[in-house]
Amino acid sequence: MLPAGKRVLVVLFVPSVERDGRTPVDQARWVELALTLLGGVLGGATAYPRARGVWRDDERGGALVLDEPVVIHAYTRVDVIEDAGNLARIAAFCRTMGRETNQGEIGLVIADEYFAIRDYEDEP
Repeated sequence: MLPAGKRVLVVLFVPSVERDGRTPVDQARWVELALTLLGGVLGGATAYPRARGVWRDDERGGALVLDEPVVIHAYTRVDVIEDAGNLARIAAFCRTMGRETNQGEIGLVIADEYFAIRDYEDEP
C-alpha cells in the first residue's frame, strides 16, 4: 500500500514578455524565485521548459500576447494549500511578479480551478 500522498496540483505560469508582447522579462530570475517559494511552502516544485502560449488582453482591445511561459508544477497536500499563511505567500508572490513584469494577468491553478490574478496591489 502506498503512503498518503500529495494530491493537489498547483500550477504557476512564469511569463517571458511584458504585457506589450515584445519587452522580455527576466524569466530565469522569476523561475528561480518561484521554485524557491513553492519549494519552501509546498515542499517542492518542477519547472518545465518554455511552452508556447497566447493571452487575449481585453483591456487593450483584445490584443493577443504571444508568450513562451515556463510552467511550474507542484503537488501538495490539502492541508498545506488550504493554510491561510501559505496562500497569502503565494498570492503575494503572484502580485509582485505581475506588477514587476508588467503583466495583464498572472495565471495560477490550484486543484482544478484557474485563478486570473490581475490586481497587483499588496494586501493589507
